[in-house]
Amino acid sequence: MSYSNERGVIAEQYSELQATAVLDQARRTYPLAPASPESNLRAVFQAVEIGLINLEDLVSRAANDVENRRFGAASVKLSWARGFHQVLVHLSRLPHRLGSVGASDVDGVLRLSESTALQAYLREVRRFDAAASKAAEEAEFYLDEVLAEESIDSDKLRLLHLSRLCSHETTIWERNLAEVHVSAEVPSYEEFVVARGMRDAVYDRVLEGDTFFTQFRGLHQIPEILCVEINDRIEGAIVEIDAGRLQQAQANLRIANVLSAGILAALPPMTDNLATADYHRIRENLGLTSGSHSVNLHYHLFKDLYQQLWEALANWIAGHLPPEARRRAIERAISRAGRRPDRGDDFLLNLIVDECLELRSFINTWRDEHLQLPRNNLGSNRTRSLTGSVDAIKTVRGMRDAARARDPMQPLANARRLFDQFAERSPKPLTEYLQSATSLDTKIGEATGSITQRRFKHVQERLGVFAKECPFVPPPRRTVPSNDECNDRMSASIRSK
Repeated sequence: MSYSNERGVIAEQYSELQATAVLDQARRTYPLAPASPESNLRAVFQAVEIGLINLEDLVSRAANDVENRRFGAASVKLSWARGFHQVLVHLSRLPHRLGSVGASDVDGVLRLSESTALQAYLREVRRFDAAASKAAEEAEFYLDEVLAEESIDSDKLRLLHLSRLCSHETTIWERNLAEVHVSAEVPSYEEFVVARGMRDAVYDRVLEGDTFFTQFRGLHQIPEILCVEINDRIEGAIVEIDAGRLQQAQANLRIANVLSAGILAALPPMTDNLATADYHRIRENLGLTSGSHSVNLHYHLFKDLYQQLWEALANWIAGHLPPEARRRAIERAISRAGRRPDRGDDFLLNLIVDECLELRSFINTWRDEHLQLPRNNLGSNRTRSLTGSVDAIKTVRGMRDAARARDPMQPLANARRLFDQFAERSPKPLTEYLQSATSLDTKIGEATGSITQRRFKHVQERLGVFAKECPFVPPPRRTVPSNDECNDRMSASIRSK
């Protein structure tokens, strides 16, 4: 039985909310070899498509607002648009950091100008500019007066200021993505990127009314696309470490870490722009879902592959020593490698440790930044989550802290003298004040919690659709095949050909 409200359908699963099945189908529509340079680049351009389609939506709605002289509402849309432009700037740098043209003789080209999403967005930019230019001819919005006299507290000045910020950032990402070479045949931009599939994912479900539901989904879909590639690269690194091929393992981890920048870039636009009231307008339609239901991020990356990466590295360094001896041996080996960085295996070990610590930093940063969402939009005072956690903020913070406490990569941090556990005991006067009853932050959190509980009694008291048990079932553990299993698969593939 499906549920809906006046805005539209209420989600039952995270996967349907974020259209991950649609994204998966797009990959299958034009299959590429996993963990390949062409697959990595295609994912970057698919994430760009998601961004462009969201920009088209935002600027179209902003143009409607300007035509109806709703300058404040238009500036909110442009603030969201500015966030997507910043995501696109980060994404546009990834091909240059990946250096992904491989040894293949095939040399295809991806040109962003061939994207129908870019062309549709350009039409909306022209319409927005025409609407704003017409308004600027009227007495209440003379361009010279607004620019000369008003500050950011003015809706009109904020609209113009955001417009010029977006315009400049457009020139950055468009230049970076204008022509990117890829080691694969490119029949057409639209076919290779499976652009139609990206539009299907964005508009797989929409809500009635002037909401930011589409943008909320888009900023989850971009990480989902990139995380598939990251996971495949980490799996490849684990196989290479097991086989003793550290140079190839380091190359895989390097690409995974480069792509992770695109995931982190998708968080600030949500935390910066999603006001409590705007989130509350779409909250019920999120249904019994949670970000922790992401199979790609929460389960495969943060848990399964991260743990197996550590186990592979620990086995390569210390073999099968007992746990305590193993931990000491690993820390000694890494410390020794740091003192002898120019020696063969030590040089490679240092590179691998660098990449593992960067991956660790990315995961910790994501957990820290993601905590902003329940803080800003649910509040404190034991406000329940959509899935039924008694105190949403406490639950998310507890998940973060528990993951840090059992972090398998801690011996690497210890060897590099990154003693995270000591930070918990060190004085933090700013944090102590901000968490005290007298701080404004505490008062805002309490007020937000009271508003959320009052507005969503059916969530707080588990009534209606929220009386159901959450249907999410954790996926099977993603287990990386051994080196022998990989060789057997390769041999079988060759024989079949």
